[in-house]
Amino acid sequence: MAITKRFRGPKLSVKLSILGIVLLAIPWLSYHQLIEMERLLFQGQQNAQLLMARGVALLFNERDELFFDLPIQLTDYESLYALPLYETVRIDGDMTDWDERVRSNQQEYRNIGGVDASFELTLGEQVNQLYVFLSIKDDTAVYRDLSELQLSTADHVRMQYTSTSGETARVLLGFSGPGAVTSYLMDSNWREPLDWTPLKEVVGYVDRTVDSYSLEFRVPITNFTDGRDFSISFVDVDDSVSRLQRSTTTTQANDPRKKLNLVVLRSTDAMALIDGLGYDDARIVVYDQHKRVRGESKQVLERDESNPVHSGLLDVFGLVRPYLHFLTMGERWLEISFEESTQRTRAAVEDALQGNPTAVRRITETGMPVVMAAYPIFSQNEVIGALTIDADVEQIMSFQQAALRQIVLVSVITLFFVLFVAIGFSARLAHRIRRLRREAAGAIDQFGRLSSTALSAEVQAGDEIGDLARAIDAMLSRLKEHNAFLQRMPRTLRHEINNPLNTLATSLESLDQAATDIERQQCIDSARRGVQRISSIVQNLADASNLEEALQREEKGPIDIQALLSSYVANLNHGRAKPLFVFRGEMSPVFVLGADVYLEQMLDKIIDNAVDFHHTDSRIRVQLEAGNDQIRITVGNRGPSLGENAHLLFERLVSRRKGASSTHFGLGLYVVRVIAEYHGGSVAAFNLHDQSGVLISVQLPRYQPELARAA
Repeated sequence: MAITKRFRGPKLSVKLSILGIVLLAIPWLSYHQLIEMERLLFQGQQNAQLLMARGVALLFNERDELFFDLPIQLTDYESLYALPLYETVRIDGDMTDWDERVRSNQQEYRNIGGVDASFELTLGEQVNQLYVFLSIKDDTAVYRDLSELQLSTADHVRMQYTSTSGETARVLLGFSGPGAVTSYLMDSNWREPLDWTPLKEVVGYVDRTVDSYSLEFRVPITNFTDGRDFSISFVDVDDSVSRLQRSTTTTQANDPRKKLNLVVLRSTDAMALIDGLGYDDARIVVYDQHKRVRGESKQVLERDESNPVHSGLLDVFGLVRPYLHFLTMGERWLEISFEESTQRTRAAVEDALQGNPTAVRRITETGMPVVMAAYPIFSQNEVIGALTIDADVEQIMSFQQAALRQIVLVSVITLFFVLFVAIGFSARLAHRIRRLRREAAGAIDQFGRLSSTALSAEVQAGDEIGDLARAIDAMLSRLKEHNAFLQRMPRTLRHEINNPLNTLATSLESLDQAATDIERQQCIDSARRGVQRISSIVQNLADASNLEEALQREEKGPIDIQALLSSYVANLNHGRAKPLFVFRGEMSPVFVLGADVYLEQMLDKIIDNAVDFHHTDSRIRVQLEAGNDQIRITVGNRGPSLGENAHLLFERLVSRRKGASSTHFGLGLYVVRVIAEYHGGSVAAFNLHDQSGVLISVQLPRYQPELARAA
């Protein structure tokens, strides 16, 4: 039972803090775990790809011919170069997304009859695709009539090359208006298609301005063997009625004795070596020292929209993650942009060409996150190229989704659990507060009188509501004592004032009947004593009320409390046959900073209280104890012990005397407390250990003159 009373449970603020910490700690820790696991997985992926890149790079070591020998140069042919494209190119009839270096490599081919039907040709290659852009001058646009079976009766473009079978292939690109281009394999006379099925591998788009066409298309590089006999022509038709071909402008070598040979910087041997590796889930690119792509795999890493990794949940995660990352980690979350990814790619290739293997995270043109490892290729201990391997991080993204699902699930369950607990806790809290309010309100009736002097609700609770209940309970106890004193006060005052009033009245009556001067003087003296008694009663009440104000006007000074107490007790014993007071102090002076008049008044009140309650055959003991910073004055007497709420003895108008007198209105110990607090100290009352008496202790700060002078 005693343990239960001492342990009252945590405070209300502690309970609410625990609930908040439980709610926030789980997602916070989960996200930290997610970040750490993500970092470890990416680090593992990078290390694995560096090992893979090292193994593949060993196949290209000492293969100088793959990096320094361009495709064979034929004596009867002039090279037409297709430069590598490093940026994403969209087939939309707009050349602004082509690399500036490639755009500056335009070649112009003029029509013999004039500017009309002339065109500028730009070639580029990327991911095993040949990109062709034609800027054609044509003042009259004649589009294909879809009702006509012939394809050559409108403006169109012809492409001719040697196919993989060694035969000449002819492809016609026609268009019925601005938009998509349709291509067909044609016969040797360019009259009819070999097959009316359009070529899906040729993707093109045409746009029209006032006097020109912008035609952009791509075709797989694998359609060409060595690029010989490559040519592109534009056939111009200006009459939409007759639809006769007016002129044909074709590509030709600067030397009329030669033909054009399409040259792609990709190495056929490097391409074959890469394809033979069989890495279907990775993209491999080989660069030479000039950062030119000499070979690459056919795989194109694209986002699989059917994969659950790319579901709407991951999109939501992408929207929420910046805020979650900032709240949890205290730093901004920065997504990798395509421009930053391009910079990372170039920096990684440059590092590899310097002989430093590296691995970075980047995104592809389609926005797919990948990890790229770059490794140098050596020949005779010199770097002759670099190899990069791109691999998607779908497994890591799957982990992110699973981890996100776990975080969301745990957080939602925790949220509902804490919400349920909070609702129950709030309901319980509201019930306790209402119960306390009803009991506190019922303690005082409508006339302001106490109907209850104690509370039963929440008094034993350990939180703030319990503190409030105990404070109200203590307040009711004090009000009870105060009301009891006020009820006794009129009777006490009437009795105490009536006695001197009766004396005064009797003296006045006797004064009229006094025959001699001596009798009259006696009556006057008796009346004067009655007036003095009434004045003393009123003064006692006034002094207690104005004590705080009087103390504020008093100046403090150093007082040897040892000498003061010794002299004070000696005066108390003076004239007594048997000493009533026993003093025990220190051997050397002990100083306090205060007013000696009020300190003696404080001692008077304590001694009066001890004298009133001590047993007649016992002594009253006064003791002084001095510490480094504090001194303590104790006055003990044998007599009745204190009951409950002993701390209320030092409140105003509280008395435990069974009777009342002119000098005791429950103000004595209140004056002691006020004077002690004025001197920076405190006062307390205790029962002796054997319950045979009471001890009143006054604690005051010690004043050390030598320290004060040093300061």
